[in-house]
Amino acid sequence: MRKLAFLLITLFSISIYAQKAELKSAQKLYKKGNLVEALKEVNAACQLKDQADDKTKAKIMYTKAEILAKLGSKDFSNYEKAIAVINKLQDFEKKTGKERYSDDAKKLARQIEAELGTMAPKLYEKKEYEKAAKAFELIYKLNGNKDLQYYAAVAYLQAKDWDKALPLLQDLYKTGYTGQKTVYTAVNKSTGKEEQFADKKAAKLMIVAGTHKDLKETQTKNLQSDIITNILYVLGQKGDEEAAIKFIEDAEKVDPNNLDIIIGKANYYLKKQDSKKFAEAMQKAVNLEPNNKIFNFNLATAYYQMGKYDEAKKYYEKTVELDPGYVDAYKGLAYIVLVPEKEITEQMNKDEVLMNDRLYNKYRQQQLDLYKKALPYFEKAREKAPEDQEVLSALNKIYRDLGYKDKAKEVKAKLDEVRSK
Repeated sequence: MRKLAFLLITLFSISIYAQKAELKSAQKLYKKGNLVEALKEVNAACQLKDQADDKTKAKIMYTKAEILAKLGSKDFSNYEKAIAVINKLQDFEKKTGKERYSDDAKKLARQIEAELGTMAPKLYEKKEYEKAAKAFELIYKLNGNKDLQYYAAVAYLQAKDWDKALPLLQDLYKTGYTGQKTVYTAVNKSTGKEEQFADKKAAKLMIVAGTHKDLKETQTKNLQSDIITNILYVLGQKGDEEAAIKFIEDAEKVDPNNLDIIIGKANYYLKKQDSKKFAEAMQKAVNLEPNNKIFNFNLATAYYQMGKYDEAKKYYEKTVELDPGYVDAYKGLAYIVLVPEKEITEQMNKDEVLMNDRLYNKYRQQQLDLYKKALPYFEKAREKAPEDQEVLSALNKIYRDLGYKDKAKEVKAKLDEVRSK
């Protein structure tokens, strides 16, 4: 028995010696930049890690994290592995009560974060969305910043990776993330340009110093509506209609008058081309915000598509009342006037009408009367948007048919000019 015990101790000592040799070899290879071989050596040391003392275990983990972090620039999966090892190391040292490498691990994590923070926006700009998303997501895992989670979700959406985008978006919604922030700006007196500051205190210091003026506080966009819309969009792309409807119903139960939810619902039905349900959602939005020009315009358009022209006219008129420059609302009003034209044209093209001058002229006059009623709306639209091709084309036809030769000639010349640009 004594010989056996001695043999076991000897084997244990040999394995520890081998482990330390592999660890030392890994560190040397790492310093020389031979990262692949260094990783092999440290992985060999890891196989015997359970036999090592706490200090050696921690050192093996930290060395592995260092090597993986270096390899991360070539393969993102190594960054992810490095972060996992860092977390494991920190948990291990908390349990042992001796944090020998935890501070170094934190520095390494910040280094990874900085590298990914530089890479992620560049990857997104280059439209390498999948890589950009992964980079943003890894940074989020390091620092817990919800903004980075949102950026990751958006990048996954761009990459059309619905399975990765959805859980990120759902978590953002559940945690109430809005992404809204207060931005502080002031005008640089020497350049005349507006500059942004980290906080109000920093901006005020520049005002007091006399280098800046006109301090402004503005709120960035609330992203909750976008998150809701994107969740519904992803569920639609995945073909999970049941989940989409359930999400809408659950969200409305919690907060029935939340405009973000209502608009998300409206956008969902718009993409589904369900004019009726889109109109119902927009009607609710208008009831909550009656002076919102966009809500009024969208509701008017929904009613127009449904053939409810009196309702459509009411909300187009409300839109231009709220914003006299809303060109598309003037177009909408003009097209409502012209709705009967289709039926009139069909009558004019019938053989019995074409052969009867009196009957043809009757329908032709009805057509011209419609043009006269629609004309002020198109003219108002042109006043607000002088180069709108749709408006110019409509005016060209109406002026020509009404016999306004000079106006028709002028509009035709303008239309040709715009088209040639």
